[in-house]
Amino acid sequence: MPGRRRKTPFMNRLSMDERQTIIGLLRLNWPERRIARETGFHRATIRRIAFEAAADLSKCTTPGEVATESKPAQVATDPKCTSPPEVPTDSPRSRSVCEPYRGFIESEAAKGRNAVAIYQDLVEHHGYPGAYNAVKRFVGKLRPRDPKISCRFETEPGQEAQVDYGEGAPTRHPRTEKYRRPRLFVMKLSNSRRAFRKVVWNSSSEIWCKLHEEAFAKFGGTPHTIRFDNLKEGVIKPDVYDPQLNPLYAKMLEHYGVIALPCRPYAPDLKGKVESEIGYTQETALKGRRFESIEEQNAHLDRWDERWAMTRIHGTTKRQVRVMFEEEKPYLQQLPLTSFEYYRIGERTVHFDGFIEVEAAYYHAPPHYAGSRVIVHIGRLWIRIIDPKTQQLVREHAVTGKGQRRIVDAYLPKQTPVKVEQLAARIAGAAPAAKPLRKGSSRNAVRLPCAHSTGCSTSCGVTMPLPSIRRARSPQRRALRASSSCALTSRTTPRRSSSRASTASSPRSKRMPCTSPP
Repeated sequence: MPGRRRKTPFMNRLSMDERQTIIGLLRLNWPERRIARETGFHRATIRRIAFEAAADLSKCTTPGEVATESKPAQVATDPKCTSPPEVPTDSPRSRSVCEPYRGFIESEAAKGRNAVAIYQDLVEHHGYPGAYNAVKRFVGKLRPRDPKISCRFETEPGQEAQVDYGEGAPTRHPRTEKYRRPRLFVMKLSNSRRAFRKVVWNSSSEIWCKLHEEAFAKFGGTPHTIRFDNLKEGVIKPDVYDPQLNPLYAKMLEHYGVIALPCRPYAPDLKGKVESEIGYTQETALKGRRFESIEEQNAHLDRWDERWAMTRIHGTTKRQVRVMFEEEKPYLQQLPLTSFEYYRIGERTVHFDGFIEVEAAYYHAPPHYAGSRVIVHIGRLWIRIIDPKTQQLVREHAVTGKGQRRIVDAYLPKQTPVKVEQLAARIAGAAPAAKPLRKGSSRNAVRLPCAHSTGCSTSCGVTMPLPSIRRARSPQRRALRASSSCALTSRTTPRRSSSRASTASSPRSKRMPCTSPP
């Protein structure tokens, strides 16, 4: 029947009858599409037979004449020439409908325009009667075909690992009870092709780092470098020359002594080993399967890895994966003695009292950060304040309870003025006896001797106001007043005398004895 291909043991071979049928239809100037539709053979096969027939005909000394619409094809008259006549390749029916518009199409294609835009201009401005597919085929033949050449590279044992996410098999979600595809995490050692696989529902910076730790524990060591894609868990800002890594991920790799090598943007072929491992896992271990829980899928992946993935003969290295991993394992770096301590990263504003608030507790920051934003690392037992510009540690505090404060004495402002401190220092070095005030000074003050060496003038000293002593009413304050002004002259009259003589001989003034202990 037309349109069906005859099934033979060798599908890529044609019988002589089929070959002659195709050549006969070509003699009738049938286009390749019509022959393919009637015979069921691919157009590439029909085109190959046409070229072979033309090559065989060129070897003959008396080739036949090419068939046209008015004159049928003539076979060769030389009995030694048994090849078929030349097949017409440039007949009017085999020409593209875009041929009259070749100049316009070539000029537009050189500008980088696609086939859709060229087709629209042909219809609108040139009266093109054909279909879009003809324009697409015509433009495809005009464009140069530059095949992409990839270079395969191999790494030394223990030098590199590649990591990426894929999609797992449909699994019943515990919250919605519907089947969803979890995320498939795969880390692969580039030398031995040993891989670690695990599926998770969600991903975050902490989950991404913990999956790395599980893979390192599975391998029994860490590689020197790790290559990954520009996903947010690993790279915050992709860049060709200076990518910005996720701070938590960078600290985790630093803890294990691994150097991060993010791929260039839009260049996933740089980690082709893990890409092929994801496809191999999806097509072989998870294709057509459903799981009732994510734990069931992880258990299946572990069994499949030990039974099949580790024992297979790798297609590139032609060696068993388990044997190659045993050879690479001594070259891996040793695991650190302590695991990485995870923390959260946030930003806080330093209040004008010098404190930041973290989980309803207050922690002291240097005073020059007041009013600015700082980076805060929130751990389980500590709080770290990081400078946002230099990324250096400013202060570390132990975690405290809600409403409590962690105070640093060095950060407290100086509440006492400098002059008051100087005054207190002079008072501390003063003699125990105080000098009486000179005439004309306030009676509610006492002059204390200075702490200088001998030779000072009589006016040198400090005048201390005593308003609180004068107004004291309690026995304790009276004793304080008496001890502070042993030689103070008390006046019983509220009014002062106007003359010096009256002041010296006033019967109402008397010297109060000192009540302070010797």
